[in-house]
Amino acid sequence: MQATRPSLSLLVALAMLAGGTATGGIGLLMLRGAPDGADPTIAPVVAESSDERHGVATTGAPYAFWALDRDGGPLRWDACTPITFVLNTQGAPHTAEQDLRTALRIVGDASGLDLRLAAMTDEIPSARRPLVEPVGNGWRWRPVLVAWVRPGADGIPLTTADRGVALPVAVRDGEREAFVTGQIVLNAARDDLVPGFVDRSSAIGSTLLHELGHLLGLDHVDDPDQIMSVDPGSGPVALGPGDRAGLELVGRAAGCYPAPAASAGRGLRSGD
Repeated sequence: MQATRPSLSLLVALAMLAGGTATGGIGLLMLRGAPDGADPTIAPVVAESSDERHGVATTGAPYAFWALDRDGGPLRWDACTPITFVLNTQGAPHTAEQDLRTALRIVGDASGLDLRLAAMTDEIPSARRPLVEPVGNGWRWRPVLVAWVRPGADGIPLTTADRGVALPVAVRDGEREAFVTGQIVLNAARDDLVPGFVDRSSAIGSTLLHELGHLLGLDHVDDPDQIMSVDPGSGPVALGPGDRAGLELVGRAAGCYPAPAASAGRGLRSGD
C-alpha cells in the first residue's frame, strides 16, 4: 500500500497594535492547506471564543489566549525547542537589532522559552511565505521573520494606523498541533514611534513586546496596565502581572509540546 502524506490544518492568527487609540483590531483567519495532494479537509485548529480562553492571575490581572488545543490548554510553541528569529533592518530604525534583542530577553525571561535572534536577512514579509526550508538532507520550520514594511506590502494585513502586526502560524498534523513559525511586521510608515523602551505610548520596544506576546499565543486584553492591552496607553514599558501569567502558561513551565515534523509542511505557505 502506498503511504499517504498527513492531513494538515493551518491557523494564522493576526493581531494588530494601533498607537494611541483603542482601534487596534484583532482577527483570526482560518487557513487550510495540504501539500502534494494530501487531504486538507479536517477541522480547524482555532477554538471558539469562550471564557476558557481568558484567565485572571493571582494579582487580579487578566490574560487571554489566541486559541485552545484539543486538550483545552492554550495553543502554543514547543517549550523544549528554541524559537529562532531572523531580522531584516531595511527601513528599520538604527536601534532595531538592539531593541529586538532586548524584547526577546524580556519575553524569554518571563516565559522561560529560548528565544534566539539567529541571523540578519534580506527577506521581505509576505502573506504567502513558505512554512519550511531545506536543511541538510531534511527540512525545518522557517525562523520567525521580523521586519519593517509600509502598509500594503505583499498582502500583509497592516493598516496605516497600526504600529505592528504579528502572524504566528500553527499547524495540526494528526494529534500534533503547535505554533511552528511566523512573522512580526512593524510599520515603517509610523515615523512617530521612537527607538527603545522609554514610554509605551511611542516606544518601538513596547510594540515588539506586544507582538511577541501575540506570537507566543496571547490575545488582547482590555486592562491598560498590561502590555497585551488593546490600547498601548502610556507609562513604563514593562510586562504586567497578567502578561507574565499568560506567558508562563504558554512557556517553559507548561512542558514540552511536540510540534508536527517540518517535513509535513513541504509545499505549504502562510496564505494557503
